[in-house]
Amino acid sequence: MANNHKTPEELAREKIDLFLTNSGWDIVGRNEYNELLNACAIKEGLLKGNREADYLLFVGGKAIAVLEAKKAENKLNTEVAEQVQNYSKIVPDWYKMWQNPLPFVFMSNGQTLLFRDMRAEEIEYKELKKMLSPKELVKMLDIKEPYASLPALPKGLRECQINAVANLELSFKKNKNKALICLATGAGKTFTACTIVYRLLTYTPIRKVLFLVDRNNLGAQAQGEFKNYS
Repeated sequence: MANNHKTPEELAREKIDLFLTNSGWDIVGRNEYNELLNACAIKEGLLKGNREADYLLFVGGKAIAVLEAKKAENKLNTEVAEQVQNYSKIVPDWYKMWQNPLPFVFMSNGQTLLFRDMRAEEIEYKELKKMLSPKELVKMLDIKEPYASLPALPKGLRECQINAVANLELSFKKNKNKALICLATGAGKTFTACTIVYRLLTYTPIRKVLFLVDRNNLGAQAQGEFKNYS
């Protein structure tokens, strides 16, 4: 019944938001963006000429793609394609960008999701089964920065755990070789550490991590936490 009060555009945006979050993207307002965010889609991102992109996608602190959202009835025709392609060319200079114009564009009506690599000579949109992840876009653009592929933090973390992981990853991105996390007893230190290790091994070039404990029961606890990521 609640859907009766939502516009077709709002309903489409809800589905598009799911496309993004299910593939590792945070969704934030343009005034909420900060350096702690790894992969995010900024809603209503400002463009040149007082225009707005429905979503501007960032990885590693730089814009990489634009996504145009339409209601379900929209057939995502040539007019929409021209609109989103133009948006990729009018990103303001105050944004950092991996390439200018942006290399990737998406358009969706909440049911169909289309993608184009703007670097390709042929004008071809591919229909996707799911949204491309930050790691996939980073690989396609051959970005060498080691932490650019990190996705949004997983759901279910406590606020203190979010702060710990986000700030540690930020320190790594700033090339700091040493970092110390301090969490209170019962705050979930082991799970936080396992989350960090999993993300480093999965989304960065790091291939080995030393996980050191001083008691056998702590080793068993850590093993159990790591199984949550297997």
